[in-house]
Amino acid sequence: MMCCMRMPRMKAPPGEDALRHCISRIVGGSYIFGAKEKAYFVQHMWRMADFLGIRILDYVIMSNHYHQVVEVPGHAEVTDEELLGRLGRYYGEHSREFKELGRALAEGAGKAELLRRKYFRRFANISEYQKHLKSGFSRWYNKRKDRQGTLWMERFKGPLVEDAPEPRQIVSAYVDLNPVRACIVDDPKDYRHCGYAAALAGDLRCRQGIMRIMGIDDWEAAAAAYRKFFMRRGSRQTDGKPGFISRELLLKTLQENGHLPRNELLLLRIRYLTDGLVFGTELFVERLFLQYRSHFGEKRKSGPRPLRELVNSHLHTLRALRKSAVS
Repeated sequence: MMCCMRMPRMKAPPGEDALRHCISRIVGGSYIFGAKEKAYFVQHMWRMADFLGIRILDYVIMSNHYHQVVEVPGHAEVTDEELLGRLGRYYGEHSREFKELGRALAEGAGKAELLRRKYFRRFANISEYQKHLKSGFSRWYNKRKDRQGTLWMERFKGPLVEDAPEPRQIVSAYVDLNPVRACIVDDPKDYRHCGYAAALAGDLRCRQGIMRIMGIDDWEAAAAAYRKFFMRRGSRQTDGKPGFISRELLLKTLQENGHLPRNELLLLRIRYLTDGLVFGTELFVERLFLQYRSHFGEKRKSGPRPLRELVNSHLHTLRALRKSAVS
């Protein structure tokens, strides 16, 4: 008999860092993110990530949703000095929280340990990060617009991504190509509300994210490799009319027997990257399946499901999709 309980948030094995692709949408699909809203969200995102110890590798803020590629540390090891610094950067050095911890640390009393536990419970926790990120933005937006009520459609999606070059690069390219798929820009570098454009503009945090994604320590080399990765795609229509298919593209499609190269496929909406629960190699997906075995039906004998739309790829997902994976 199939289990009816709600699927818990997939977690990496205890003590291991976790890479996640996080997505959340505005209720009703409303287009509330204008330039000011996007700018505030990005600012709030970095403050919250810094406070809770979440590493943002890449992101994009669209008009009614956002994507993030984040790394969640397996351990929340924070010194007293770093904890006080985080409180100062987040709440301000004149805040009650900052002064309270400062006094407790100076006195060396048991109260300091209670405060440490209070904050450590929230650190390196993806659910805490997303909850405070979204609620903080909601308060700012509702106050600004004299609005009340829920702003977000649902709890965030956060599929686990294997921390290996191919999964990292595919997910990051998918994120940065969102404004291209939406026909907002032709090149992600021209959409300033994404990690790639911010990195090109000089944001050191975003540059570190792309270097981490590519596994290259030199920024210029990483930027060139990343750009070549998502720019390698086939011919595109030149007149911009919907439904137009050039003769060259038709011949190319026939030659490839109807398969899209991976770089072209990244311009589409690959539902495996948002709804697949876990994304990576067969061994990685199988390990997570065994960890959460009780949440799947008795008839399910194995976890990994191949990504058939990615030709010549060895990647798998945990959830087989009933509807078309590409839309």
